[in-house]
Amino acid sequence: MGPIGPIGPRMPPSHYPLRSPLRYPGGKCRVARLLAPYIPPHEEYREIFFGGGGLFFHKPKAKRNWINDLHPGLYAFWKTLRDHFDEFEALCREQDASDLRATFQKWIDRRDLMAAMGDDALVERAVQYYFINRTVWTGRVVYDPARRSRLYFSNPEGWGNLDKKLAHLRACSEKLQGVKITNLPFEQCLEGATPDTLVYADPPYYRDSLDVPTSKLYEGHFPIKAHTLLRDRLASSPARAMVSYDDRPEVRKLYADRQMWRIVPLEWKYCGRFSQTKEQRVEREQAPKVTGSELLIVSR
Repeated sequence: MGPIGPIGPRMPPSHYPLRSPLRYPGGKCRVARLLAPYIPPHEEYREIFFGGGGLFFHKPKAKRNWINDLHPGLYAFWKTLRDHFDEFEALCREQDASDLRATFQKWIDRRDLMAAMGDDALVERAVQYYFINRTVWTGRVVYDPARRSRLYFSNPEGWGNLDKKLAHLRACSEKLQGVKITNLPFEQCLEGATPDTLVYADPPYYRDSLDVPTSKLYEGHFPIKAHTLLRDRLASSPARAMVSYDDRPEVRKLYADRQMWRIVPLEWKYCGRFSQTKEQRVEREQAPKVTGSELLIVSR
């Protein structure tokens, strides 16, 4: 996977639009082009729930960039991609592709790496996260011991064409150079922002905060009060803000102040692989089109 869209001869590499290298639930790869027209001019870009980084990789790179995610595996992946790409590539190539299910189980069993924090064993943790993400059901990488039974091998194609994947990852590594990468609570990532700062927040879906633990899309717990705290911290910050959310009455109520926020409903079509019937998969029929929708909330 490489740059997408037309690239002008004078476009610097940091402006190349790229796709996220990760399979990520709620990721912004499909909708980044819909978000782009709402991006205001900015000198600094901060993405406080980075996840798969779909918007960061799609948009031109700002003068200063700060990306953050609380998931320790994601933090290890992005930091390794920035700082240790050659080691990461070498370890990826060492993975046994002749028995991907056994390799998957090997990484699932490395609970010591799942429990690691900070900068410990970064490269191993990065490959662990990436391998599981590429081959697990729906791309969900869950480290919570109570939910680890949801990690099951279902996508052997996800490790195919490794040379092409690594070339794309190298391009992502180049775009990450000079980017600040942290593993902090989102509130700390708003400190020191200025009117020239754009903060993009793609928090866990509101419905995820209402679900029982076994049904949650994301690692960790983002309680209802955290959604209110996010709104309040963004409202009190001098930075410009863009927020992506699932379209729910609770979210619309939370951002109902029209003097402060503009709510933009977004909708797009995509091929829904998981909506295929078994017969369609056997016959290799094209997946039916699925409508995706969510809200974009923009500060005024």
